[in-house]
Amino acid sequence: MSGIQYLIGVDGGGTGTRICISGLDGKELTRAEGGASALQQGIDKAWDNIVATIRAGFAALGINAPDFAQCAVGFGLSGVHNRAWAAEFEARNPGFARIIVETDGFSTLLGAHKGAHGGIIAVGTGSIGEAWLPDGQRIEVGGWGFPTSDEGSGAYLGLKAINHVQRLFDGRQPMTDFGRALFAVVGDTKEKIFEWMGKMKQGECASLSPIIVQFGETDDVARGFLQDAGREIEIIGKALRATAPALPLAICGGGLSEALRPYIPAAFLATTTRAQADSCAGALILIHKAVTA
Repeated sequence: MSGIQYLIGVDGGGTGTRICISGLDGKELTRAEGGASALQQGIDKAWDNIVATIRAGFAALGINAPDFAQCAVGFGLSGVHNRAWAAEFEARNPGFARIIVETDGFSTLLGAHKGAHGGIIAVGTGSIGEAWLPDGQRIEVGGWGFPTSDEGSGAYLGLKAINHVQRLFDGRQPMTDFGRALFAVVGDTKEKIFEWMGKMKQGECASLSPIIVQFGETDDVARGFLQDAGREIEIIGKALRATAPALPLAICGGGLSEALRPYIPAAFLATTTRAQADSCAGALILIHKAVTA
């Protein structure tokens, strides 16, 4: 498309936004990070944080007033499964020459396999399994959103943690150092716990997962939560491979996915790989393929 000078990949989730900028050759020039841009948190908030992060990326290149009409953007966003949200997001394009909006699962897949066919289980604040087969078929497993899905994710673990807090408070479970660490975050009175739950969204839930990981080796309850998450990751993988047993499968998502590896059933883990690149790189691959096709 004439006039386009820059390609931008955007990875937008419940806890933050990451962008990368390249020229028409698709080679990254810079990256930047900003606030959350999952669509379920609001279309206006998503665009505000995305635009601010893109501007920060251009500022790092010495461009303080980028012309969006010279930019094509590939998006991998949480919440795109809701067609109404996706349509509203696209309609509010603030002037970019071209945009392509995809799920964060698909952008993660493109990054993980460097644009080749394969499958991923993305584990972070939320979770999703996605496959892209050589015949063009796409398969999705999970990814129904918080609080009913996101199995194996930080938010999934956080829901288990806040339920454990309730059990500890009621005396249904004995207090431990793990419990005391959770109480230090959510409060140690019924009023404070209810107040914390009243503000509880996906990101807040996921913020409890590092505490679970911290106590995974020393606390039976924490270990059980992590093993549950590991089994959920295996279940997603088996569903992805139901029609493609030889599917190359990468487990990805950063810190939490790495922390969970010891708790994923070993036989299944041995059949998987780590991602070659991340969701932000995948979003850049998405727009680069489209612009250069």
